[in-house]
Amino acid sequence: SPLHYHTMQPPPESTGDALAECFRLLDELPAAAALSPAFRRHWPSISASLSSLSASLSHPTFPPSAPLLEPLASALSALMSVCSGPPLGHLHTVSLLSSSAASLSQLAADARLLVSPAEGNGSESDGLLSRLRLGSFVSRAAALDSLAESVRSSQPGSCSAAAVSAVAAMLDSGDLLPASRDKAVSVLAASQAAAAGVLRNIAAFPDLLPAFSEEGAIPLLVQLVSLGTPRAQEHALGCLRNVTASDGGEGQSLKVEAFQAGALACVKDFLNSCRGDEPGLAPAFGLLRNMASFRLIAEIAVSATFLSHVVAALGSDEANTRTEAAMALAELCHISSGKARGEVGDAMPRLVWMLEAKAVAERDAAARALATLVAASSSYRALFRKEEMGIVNVVRLLDPAVRGGDKRFSVSVLLGVSQSRRCRKQMVAAGACGFVQALLAAEVDGAKKLSECLGRGKMLGVFPRT
Repeated sequence: SPLHYHTMQPPPESTGDALAECFRLLDELPAAAALSPAFRRHWPSISASLSSLSASLSHPTFPPSAPLLEPLASALSALMSVCSGPPLGHLHTVSLLSSSAASLSQLAADARLLVSPAEGNGSESDGLLSRLRLGSFVSRAAALDSLAESVRSSQPGSCSAAAVSAVAAMLDSGDLLPASRDKAVSVLAASQAAAAGVLRNIAAFPDLLPAFSEEGAIPLLVQLVSLGTPRAQEHALGCLRNVTASDGGEGQSLKVEAFQAGALACVKDFLNSCRGDEPGLAPAFGLLRNMASFRLIAEIAVSATFLSHVVAALGSDEANTRTEAAMALAELCHISSGKARGEVGDAMPRLVWMLEAKAVAERDAAARALATLVAASSSYRALFRKEEMGIVNVVRLLDPAVRGGDKRFSVSVLLGVSQSRRCRKQMVAAGACGFVQALLAAEVDGAKKLSECLGRGKMLGVFPRT
């Protein structure tokens, strides 16, 4: 079967030079990479590919005119440029190393196939990849059918980067029939999730965040939220959430940039289209929470009726969705309007219920939202006082036996309603006086003021002496 590296075949007189150039680069790259910190994370996979390539190219049966030599030389030269060339941006360097590592892995597999032509030696996925890249036209079309069926019947991100690259090369070649072209496009669409997932992970590193703005990644991520597959939408939303998580000057700039790129409108469209507890809900509310920490964006979000989505999500069956929704509510409830107060009122019983959650993050998010609500409006304080288990659940979180969590939020909730004689009685009955002593010893913010409120009530005869 003919090999299909259509655009990269070297002229006949250069084949010997290409092989020699590949050997030279394979020999020089390890030493050069050892001096470059950029290679540290990617070196294990790159090193494995280099070892495999060296063994295959040295094999007696390796054809010296193999079409893969020129793309191999290009990939190795690209890695050498990272070692000795001018400094690149963080995101550019990470992208170049990732793509080069994937290319080397593919080329190493191709080289192994050339020196081990017998079928049945590799795994099923290796065989499929080889048919996609090295087989005849009929063989490649059949392999594409198998891959498209595999993608349809499995998780969207299960298609490997190597297979995606092979399919993209087939599309570029221009020799596919319409039916095969449609299948190739469906496979590439499935790869959106994998790409968005990589960017989401990169966005977790603060030093890489400026590159998202410099490289124009934010508008592309917003577009992926609008047009991507469900899995790609989830990862794109998670990436935007990570990008906008910082509260510093740079973080505020990224929030504004995401807003200007249409992120808020995309989140609204996404929430409107959701049916049930979709995986993308948690990162969507996380992104909303981050952007709403910018006051002007919060006002726009409240006027755009985001609160109804947030309150509804507090009743989700997914803990992560409830947690992110409560955090978003804490940012949005600062905005005062009659309509907003009516929508938020429905959240009170759900937040009180969330205080009993097993997950520390969920309890903290609920306590934080309640602390913000009772500080924002007397109407919210009145709604909280009506909740039968409100005071009791908050006081329980002050117990030193309840590990983890930020006690400051619970203290703030109790301080917010401490002017009520009935609430102070409930606090004492639930054991707040004993718990506050432990908080005083730990110097928790607000503990001293809460202790004074409870002590003043006793001196005034509000509570029976014990």
